Amino acid sequence: MSNYIENELPENFYIQRRKWGWNLQINIQGKPFKKHFSANKYGGVGKALKAAKKLRDELIKEHKINVKKRFNLVHPPGISKSSSVNKKTGNEQSYWQASWKENGKSVAKRFSVKKYGDKEAKEMALAYKLKMQELYDETGQTLFQKLDPNQKIWRYMDFTKFVYMLEKGGLFFPNIDMFNDPYEGAYTRANSTIRNFVFSRSKNIKKWDDLLIKSKENRKNTFVSCWHINDFESAGMWKLYAKTNESICIQTTIGKLTKALPTEVKIGKVRYIDYAKDWIPETGNYYPFLYKRFSFEHEAELRALFDKSMIENQKKFELAGNGYWIKLNMQTLIQRIYVSPEAPIWFFDLVEKIKNAYKLTLKRVYMSPLNNDPNENYIQNSNLK
Repeated sequence: MSNYIENELPENFYIQRRKWGWNLQINIQGKPFKKHFSANKYGGVGKALKAAKKLRDELIKEHKINVKKRFNLVHPPGISKSSSVNKKTGNEQSYWQASWKENGKSVAKRFSVKKYGDKEAKEMALAYKLKMQELYDETGQTLFQKLDPNQKIWRYMDFTKFVYMLEKGGLFFPNIDMFNDPYEGAYTRANSTIRNFVFSRSKNIKKWDDLLIKSKENRKNTFVSCWHINDFESAGMWKLYAKTNESICIQTTIGKLTKALPTEVKIGKVRYIDYAKDWIPETGNYYPFLYKRFSFEHEAELRALFDKSMIENQKKFELAGNGYWIKLNMQTLIQRIYVSPEAPIWFFDLVEKIKNAYKLTLKRVYMSPLNNDPNENYIQNSNLK
């Protein structure tokens, strides 16, 4: 039976990828059968998949399920097969289509039967549909609202991190587990106390324990680069994230950051809430990582983040310890470079030489004006010299 499935159907038919492992779901005599296969429990994603496939094949054989007929007839929600006529050639073209909603608008992606074959095109459409479900809730609203591309964002860092960033030619995304905040990726008290009411009309409510397990596993898969949203420099951020006087700050815009990063990386503003009262949506894996407590509101944080299981172009992602380096065009990313207001003049000259050595000659270095004499600033700004 196993050989029959592998030869006639997509390898993972009846089995869906989840962040924590795999989910087997199959109808037996009109009743749904579900079983979870956690990567932690089975010793890895591959072993969990093997166990799921083994049980699936046993169930198919025991209950004499005609899986080929089911695959050909059953179209999962949001998956459909269509055809169109090429106006130039007059030939009919068939394709499988994944459909979903983005901010209230219907969106679709097609997979050509001629290019991929019928079975492969259908499996690709299904996989794409599942991926989109991770980014959008059931209403089609996305976590990643359209942001002002001209909004300034800042990243404060020590000089050594700045140099290493230029050396690597990219941004480092540490795993979320490396952050000190124990609430990172966690749900709120409200999620545990009122979820039964919220999901009273839903047939697919997750058990609280399962949600917590999934949340912990999502932390291991999520990698983040944090930025400060502000139209101006922040004295507080210099003190928090510049550990020495010899520190720098990169200023760019949301638009430049978005353009520089691969499409697998999503960008969103952090929402600040009361974890005792407020609710975090449970319909997408990214939600818990874009919420923080009110005590961090001064950070005005923007996050660029990705799930490592969603990586499509491995060449752009370099695994390094507890994070990934993402290669990008530093000329595109950097708009200005600021030197700490506490830094000596010689350090300013050093930063100039370093950025020129890495072919950023068109990027200007600015001494932070935060410690300038206020009268001098007034005279300069008023053109009263």
